[in-house]
Amino acid sequence: MENLLTVPMALMCTALPLWMGGRYGMVPLVSPMHLLGYFCAFGFLVKVAVYSVRPEYAFYSRYIDTPGAMLTGAVYLAGFILLMCLGYRCAVRPFDPAPATREARIVADGLVRQGWLFAGAFVVAGFTFAVLLQARGLSIWSADLLSSFNQDKQINVQADGVGATLAGIKTFFVVPKFAFVLLLAQGLVRSCAVLIAQALILAGLSVAIALISGDRFELVELLVFGSATYLILGGQVGLRALASMTAAAAAVLLLSAYMTTLRGTDAGIWRQIVSSTYFLDINAAVMVTDQVRPASYLLGESYGWWTFGWVPRAVWLDKPAIDLGVFLKRDVMQITTGGAFNVTGPGEAFMNFGWAGAFVGFVLGWIYRRCEVLLLSARSCLRFGGGYLYPLLLYPFVQATLHSSFSGFIVGAAAQAVLIFAMIALVLPRYRVVPAARPTATGDAYV
Repeated sequence: MENLLTVPMALMCTALPLWMGGRYGMVPLVSPMHLLGYFCAFGFLVKVAVYSVRPEYAFYSRYIDTPGAMLTGAVYLAGFILLMCLGYRCAVRPFDPAPATREARIVADGLVRQGWLFAGAFVVAGFTFAVLLQARGLSIWSADLLSSFNQDKQINVQADGVGATLAGIKTFFVVPKFAFVLLLAQGLVRSCAVLIAQALILAGLSVAIALISGDRFELVELLVFGSATYLILGGQVGLRALASMTAAAAAVLLLSAYMTTLRGTDAGIWRQIVSSTYFLDINAAVMVTDQVRPASYLLGESYGWWTFGWVPRAVWLDKPAIDLGVFLKRDVMQITTGGAFNVTGPGEAFMNFGWAGAFVGFVLGWIYRRCEVLLLSARSCLRFGGGYLYPLLLYPFVQATLHSSFSGFIVGAAAQAVLIFAMIALVLPRYRVVPAARPTATGDAYV
């Protein structure tokens, strides 16, 4: 009976955001609603469909044996998703501007210091890699270098299972990622093979960064960065573009499988997806709805943990984790083995407010839409390069609030934003936008 209810529920929660993205999204294929639909497909629909025939694959089944637990978790997750869609729809206004495609192309065409940007990306990435090696006490010539980075995500792990992730150092990796977006954008606008080649070289550098970070989602980020840049510039969604995106997605899956082997795991990438807590995960929803009791509700506390997340662990050795995963595993579920459980955005909302946490989804959906409009408006594109902030800032925010946690995103994003805006000041033109006395012949309301 659970399967008869959860699979159609998951299908609806996947199809609705995809439809809304096509109907209201400002960018084809990569609007916030499209991203929500993709995360639902891999984290909810695919998993419950597999669990209906292979229940032993369910991650939650290792710890939860309560009858009807999956249906309960699915009801909560579906409510969160539907309220998120409602919040997004309520934030759509009749006078929302059209996507600033022409303005994004103007800004991309005005990019300067391309050579310095390309070289600087490698210098910053190399310096950051050297600091990571020193912090971990590894040699670049070590035969198990990549395995060490992928297997040991933390160093100096304390008795409570919390250690240093070196996230502050890894923040500098945003420099080559943003350089990739900027060079790709100008290469596409000018149809310049040299610039596109430089962008592809930086894409290879970003893959190396993902391998060093041991984070599969950095590969997904790279795919979204490239796709969003192409589409924001008005790229057509034709067979050629879809074939290129499909090939890139296949490469992401193959590299993810390779990263699985680096972790010493025999399971293939498909088993890794369905038996994990990746994406907008049903397992996390099942665990929190089954295990978290009203007495342990955080009542919004975790959304403020970013306030102490700025302090490096090297300075504050006993700094609590700003991610709820350790709290869920050790304090709530009383499991004292190392590591943590990924709670996801809906899971964090439940741990704070119980079933009322589903309304956090409404707030997030509203924020997604208003941020989408803000970044893709003509004024934002001309003054701050907003179209290029969309993949670098809004997508990570959507990913974090669906797949991860709020405070962890705030700490990392604030530091990255400083570097991004510094790069904008150095290499992107910024245009003064003055309201026109009357709209121009092309409909512009600025000069």
